[in-house]
Amino acid sequence: MKLLIATGNAHKLDEIRAVLDAGFELVSLKDVGLGDLDEPVEDAETFAGNAEIKARYYAQHAGLPCLADDSGLVVDALGGAPGVISARYAMDDPKAQQAVGMATSWRDAPRALRDCANNAKLLRALEGVPAEQRTARFACSICVVGMLPEVTSADSTLTAEGAFEGRILTPGECEDSAKPWLGVGEHGFGYDPLFWLEDVGMTSAELPPEAKNARSHRGLALRALEEQLRGLAGGE
Repeated sequence: MKLLIATGNAHKLDEIRAVLDAGFELVSLKDVGLGDLDEPVEDAETFAGNAEIKARYYAQHAGLPCLADDSGLVVDALGGAPGVISARYAMDDPKAQQAVGMATSWRDAPRALRDCANNAKLLRALEGVPAEQRTARFACSICVVGMLPEVTSADSTLTAEGAFEGRILTPGECEDSAKPWLGVGEHGFGYDPLFWLEDVGMTSAELPPEAKNARSHRGLALRALEEQLRGLAGGE
């Protein structure tokens, strides 16, 4: 059975494929001809709500069971921001966009440049906050729709969640003081280069992919979901 993964983010797709092994053929939006489909409006107030919006939307368009996740960064000193708008945190912030050299519209800018703008805004928002008060976590909610007969039925959803604890680097801890939004490390994406893990003494972006998947919010949520999927796929 095919299971559609509702993302256009190649990094996220790689992470999901590396962790999830439940007897399904995992296919992307591009694989099923939906790569150019307009994205749904993610207007829920929670990660779980947005994950379900995406899963239902793409399941209905593809006619396939669909897995969608919504995840983001929750910073305690910012009252939980950027939260559900993590991926578009700096979308309406010209200063952050200008700082990283964004010369096109937000929608047309490469994902890596949008990540830098988000990071730049985050560091500005935390200006003056000491390291010990920059605690944060990545949170992930996953929803699968379409495994049960009625895609539109609330009973057709499978859900799982995971969290990944750390803190946000100060600008002085970043490798390039002129471009602190680049953080430290070359793996991962998004806020990973700014997300410091005290127990291993490195950022999430310095972890090898296997090590990150073993402890990340998305990896934890996927493993929590895997047993449910195996049962539906007829696995052990």
